[in-house]
Amino acid sequence: MENKRLQLLQSFIGRPFSGSPSPFARWLNGTVVSVNEKAVEFQFTVRKEMTNPAGTVHGGVLSSMIDDCIGVNFMILGLENFYPTINLNVDFFNPAFENQTVLVKTELIKLGKTIIHFNAVVINQTNNKLVAKAGSNLAISSIKIPD
Repeated sequence: MENKRLQLLQSFIGRPFSGSPSPFARWLNGTVVSVNEKAVEFQFTVRKEMTNPAGTVHGGVLSSMIDDCIGVNFMILGLENFYPTINLNVDFFNPAFENQTVLVKTELIKLGKTIIHFNAVVINQTNNKLVAKAGSNLAISSIKIPD
């Protein structure tokens, strides 16, 4: 069966995902690096408006990058129903500063009938250090995903 969502995302490899239906995702302005049905990679440049008073990427922005990438990874599974995030656990390890680039990698761990689990890591591409890692669960809803 043809996966139109996967094909759409693959058409953005090497470019910002301007086709996202989410205004917030478009604000994050992630570039699609790689994508398959079980994993995605997006690259983000830390902009001034994404930083905290210490000059590092704000934890909420970093968590949003992770959550958005997990959401994209979910969408390309081609499921009929929407599965909203029910938890997102993020551990922060190293900073990323303005104008640095971070790589967010997500991976499908478990595709259950009612719960889906993803893991994610964030790497600072300037120094190759682990910025954060995360785990997230999504739960089935009655909301149908439009084609």
